Amino acid sequence: MPERSATPVLRIARHPMRDEGNEDAALIYHRPTTLADALGMFSAASGAAVPYAGGTDLWPRWSRGLAAAPETIVDLKHVEGLIGVSRSNGLVRIGACTTMSDVSTSSDVLAAAPVLGLAAGRIACPQVRNRATIGGNLCNASPAADTAIPLILLDAVVELASIGRGKAVSTREVPIAEFFTGPGSTVMAPGELLTCVRFKPIPEHGFAVWDKFGTRPAMEIAVASVGVALALDDGAITRARVAYGSVAPVPLRGSGAEAALVGQPLIESVIAKAEDAARAEVSPITDVRASEGYRRDMVGVMLRRMLRRAERS
Repeated sequence: MPERSATPVLRIARHPMRDEGNEDAALIYHRPTTLADALGMFSAASGAAVPYAGGTDLWPRWSRGLAAAPETIVDLKHVEGLIGVSRSNGLVRIGACTTMSDVSTSSDVLAAAPVLGLAAGRIACPQVRNRATIGGNLCNASPAADTAIPLILLDAVVELASIGRGKAVSTREVPIAEFFTGPGSTVMAPGELLTCVRFKPIPEHGFAVWDKFGTRPAMEIAVASVGVALALDDGAITRARVAYGSVAPVPLRGSGAEAALVGQPLIESVIAKAEDAARAEVSPITDVRASEGYRRDMVGVMLRRMLRRAERS
């Protein structure tokens, strides 16, 4: 019997328009079990390796020729510590390779931040949610990333890991609102991996809600999404977080709307000012799904409805 290679090799079909005459090209597949090994593989590949978790965005792009298939894939699903939800020291931790299905049904998530569980449970369809991961949803850096909006409301931080001298793993934390730099781009440096996201639970009497609008209830990228989190004391808003999706180059924190709310009672005139601020601070585009003006109006309408809901709660 020939000795089995320690590094499995996959052969995948290349897109005929991109790889004509090179059908036998091999794709190298690694399956590390430790974070240090995974980071070392990226370092050794000198930028030629792609991290792989759910693959729900990657495989369609490769198969359609929208992106060149990589030379090397590093499968992260077996790396210790990257899957699962835990709660300790007052924080909820979600491993980057935790699936959307697991996020949406986690008792820790539903107890600490049901708004995040709701968003994860409305991504695509059950088949996709069983594969797609929260880390992939964030690193894909789509302006429409559904989990990004509730995570902004939660003031979540992401942990980024890299390997340094002596092959020691080092980490840094980045607030989620500062993680995205543009469509498809983040602050991650070459060789870094997103390992987890952490946040504090919503306070017992806090209010948090998220919703998105699309032309159909499933398998749809949001035309616009809005999230609001409020804390009130004696009728006045003491803390506000507002966030928008699909209406700016990145998932956007609504600083203008927040400023219009903090320190104010939740009354009609204040709601109107926050709505005006929201419409002014977004920068939507016109595409095949909606016009710029429609998206801007939807942000105002959704925010108004959420604030009125908070007023009644």
